[in-house]
Amino acid sequence: MDTQTIFVRGLRIDANIGVHAHEKGRTQPLKLDAELLIADARFHPSRDRLDEVFDYQTIRAAMIEVVRDGHIHLLETLADRVASRLLAMSDVQAVRVRVHKYTAFEDVEEVGVELFRRNPA
Repeated sequence: MDTQTIFVRGLRIDANIGVHAHEKGRTQPLKLDAELLIADARFHPSRDRLDEVFDYQTIRAAMIEVVRDGHIHLLETLADRVASRLLAMSDVQAVRVRVHKYTAFEDVEEVGVELFRRNPA
């Protein structure tokens, strides 16, 4: 089966995230990336129209919704929730999600997590 990989990289968002006391009650800047492997059968822009392709806005909106759902303790939990939300979309076969955090340590540019999930269906 033919597939396409589409992505949203570098979504900058302030999130309520962290397990430590000093991280609660405030937001922290994160960057999120998502890559989706989708079934290619329905997505051929023969007329060069948006309704012929997988809309990037739906990916971005889903990522934002997960972050806005409330405080999350772990980057791993956030990545897993984003992956689950994206895998629930029609035609998505697999996802790769990365979460980058910039404020964990003063001497480290960023920490983060990356995961890859396949749709069992």
